[in-house]
Amino acid sequence: MIRALSLCLFALAALPAQAQVPFEEALHNVGNVGLTMTNAGFIGRSNVRNSPTGAPSFEYPLNSGVEHLFEAGLWIGAVQRSTGRLTVRSGAISSSGGYRAGAGGYEMNPIAPFTRRSSLPQSPFFFPGATSHEDLTTAYADTFRLVPGTQTPVADFGERLGLKVEQKSYAYSFPFAETFVIVTFDITNVSESALDSIYVGLYHDLVVRNVNTTTDAGSAFFNKGGLGYLDSLYTSYAFNAGGAEPTINTYGAITYLGGTYTDAQTGNELFVIPSNRDRFEAAGLPAPGVTPRWWLFSGATDPDLSRPQDDLDRYTRMATPFPDSTGFPTQQAYRDALANWYTTLREGGRTGQGNWLGMTAVGPYRSLEPGQSLTATFAFVAARKPDGLQNDAGKPVDTEQSRTLLVDNIGWARRTFGGEDRNYNGELDAGEDVNGNGVLDRFLIPEPPNAPNVRVELDAGQVTVYWDRSAEASRDPVTGELDFEGYSIYRSVLGADRTGDPLGDAILAATFDKPGNTSGFNTGFDAVALPTPRTFEGDTTQYAYAYTFDGLNSGWQYGVSVTAFDSGDERVGLPQ
Repeated sequence: MIRALSLCLFALAALPAQAQVPFEEALHNVGNVGLTMTNAGFIGRSNVRNSPTGAPSFEYPLNSGVEHLFEAGLWIGAVQRSTGRLTVRSGAISSSGGYRAGAGGYEMNPIAPFTRRSSLPQSPFFFPGATSHEDLTTAYADTFRLVPGTQTPVADFGERLGLKVEQKSYAYSFPFAETFVIVTFDITNVSESALDSIYVGLYHDLVVRNVNTTTDAGSAFFNKGGLGYLDSLYTSYAFNAGGAEPTINTYGAITYLGGTYTDAQTGNELFVIPSNRDRFEAAGLPAPGVTPRWWLFSGATDPDLSRPQDDLDRYTRMATPFPDSTGFPTQQAYRDALANWYTTLREGGRTGQGNWLGMTAVGPYRSLEPGQSLTATFAFVAARKPDGLQNDAGKPVDTEQSRTLLVDNIGWARRTFGGEDRNYNGELDAGEDVNGNGVLDRFLIPEPPNAPNVRVELDAGQVTVYWDRSAEASRDPVTGELDFEGYSIYRSVLGADRTGDPLGDAILAATFDKPGNTSGFNTGFDAVALPTPRTFEGDTTQYAYAYTFDGLNSGWQYGVSVTAFDSGDERVGLPQ
């Protein structure tokens, strides 16, 4: 139930003039996750450990102090067709200090400030065309010689690919959708030279610690992490395996949701997901894969587990899994090595060996011609461990049972991104076009019924609240069904107005719902239905229902509200 590498200079000669847009941060916090976004290709606030009273990095639950990220950044690797040079452009790299404008590895610079919009009518950023309860849109590029507005040179300017990235992120406040933020990267080749064999990924330093209660600093803060990967959900995750501070035991994760790619040679637009392998191969394209990689911040003796040293090394990490199955004599030998590797990641934090940095990459895309774009969408997802693991003994536990809520939350991120694409194949199949517009619409979530129109009339010691039937015609955007179920009526307690939020602690006064089904109490509406709809002078609304609160203290302020609720839908994980 829901309620209300070197490139030819001539190849880049036609790049647009560089906009002088300053660096900005913006915060997602409409739900129960606080996530800092930037207009420079990276996500998070790297100094959150040293300054926990500032904006969160990737906090869940909101205002808890439990952080899940040092820094994440977009990586794009490609071969420049005109020269054969391989380059990786990155929004963040393994750096103890985090972002520094113009530094090597921080190669994206702003070309647009943030735009904030909301689909919530009560929001000051309400916009009818908004996608979510909190949309943040910005853009950046790898084409700058100098950091905008400064004389600071951008490192490795000669290695630019000529890319513009439009970044769109979405967050929601409904209880089933408040644990994730979805980020889409729309990447355009703005150079005059084609790019081949492209990989797109998110570098991430997932660190789960309570910054309000821990006393650890330096490497002791970063080395307590347990890590893992959910292959079927394309998800890299982390948890606090060894920190001794009082905290809520949680997971922080980055999951690849999908993307779009139009092959310039065939004109085919395809949904970029490993399960679409057959469609790619039928079109003569390399099948996409998602590659999880990790490496130690320091101290590794194996080159594959050390920080990448150059673009070739970075590109190899994006394109090649570890361990690589091709290097083993038998499949069983590979499976054993993979199991041992995940044990190392999972258990290193118990003994202070968990300072791992990660990469979740997708590709290859065959080519990106001048002016052509591709998209890649990821989600930042958080979850609690179950109640039985909310203790010190539960910190290092990482099992299918401990990940139950994490998997549920990832599922909701996937459903939200999938929208009408119920079978997640990137096609608008029969029965999926809920709104009948002939287009596969994404970013749809179950919505509560529309709020009814409400009017309040006062009398001595009495308040009568009236409402109309407009909520009863609400159609759910995911199921396409008229799923209105009933009304709940709330009233604040005496003196609650002193807090400035009289409805914050409102109590449920009554509930009325449709009879003759398996939802709710089947009370019907006879107790509140008016014999005939009522109108008031200067108000043409046809009020069909009324409920009276008696025995109120005159002169005191009360808050009353009427909410409409639906019947839920077990098919999409909403209980009745």
